[in-house]
Order: sequence, then structure tokens, then C-alpha cells
Amino acid sequence: MRIITVFLICAALAAPGALWNAAAEANSSQPQGAAPGAHPPSRRPPDWWKTPKYMQELKLTAEQSAELEQIIQPSRARLSADKESLDRAESDFRQLMSQPSAPQRELLKAAERLEMARYSIAKERTMMTVRIHSVLTPEQRKALAAIAKRHEAERNRQTQNHQNKK
Repeated sequence: MRIITVFLICAALAAPGALWNAAAEANSSQPQGAAPGAHPPSRRPPDWWKTPKYMQELKLTAEQSAELEQIIQPSRARLSADKESLDRAESDFRQLMSQPSAPQRELLKAAERLEMARYSIAKERTMMTVRIHSVLTPEQRKALAAIAKRHEAERNRQTQNHQNKK
């Protein structure tokens, strides 16, 4: 019974939709302050902290912008490396799952590597969010959330328009 349960869990993890969602989430590289979780985080424009339009809207000082640069750029590099690890772990896991008689022990090890890769991405995003939070004032955080909401609504409109054209 335990083997069947593990197999079903592994099969669910290997389902194309589950893998696509994890890759899309990891690829979204949206570390600019959105909390990770079950819902896809909303994205802000790239380099929002140094774009004059957003600096003005958020009332960011040059010092804050520089601090955000020192937080976000290294985190992006780590997220990129973590994404590569996730891609490798997903590939390894998929390959094992496609084998008709893959040993359970190997499947479990691959599943653990896959989940650890996902965890690394989520952890980096969360840590970056905390660091960004400490730089912004409450008013700036609120304004940043409003910008993210606008961009999310625009992305949803574009997706809807694209789907309607099909």
C-alpha cells in the first residue's frame, strides 16, 4: 500500500501541469516584494526600483533605489542558479518516472531533490521580500502593491484577449 501511495504522489508531481506550474513560478523571477504561496505572485516591471516613473510614484530616494539594487540583483543571480537546479531536478525526476521499473529509493531521492530545488527558490524569494520590506516605508509598500495589482490586471486582460482570439 505504501508503494502505491508513493507512486501516486510521484506521478502527480510528474504530471505535465504540475511541472509546468512549478517551472512557471520559478521562472517568474518576481522577487520584488510579493509573498510566495499558493497563488501566483503578481509581477512588477523589471528594475522597477530604478525606473524614474516608479521611483517617482513610490517616492523612492536614490539611496533606497541603490539599497534595493544591492538586494535584488544578487537575489536574481541566486534565483537563476536555483532555477537551473530546479530544471535539472525536474528532468531527472521525469526521466526516472518514465522508467517502468525505477527503484522506489531512486524515485524518492529524485523527488526530494526536486522539492528541495523548489524550496530553495521559495526561500530566496521570501528572504528578498523581507529585505525589500525593510528598505521601503509602509506607504511605499502600499504603493508597490498597487503597481503590482495594476500589472496583474493588465496581464490578465492580455491573457483574456489572447484566449478570445483563439
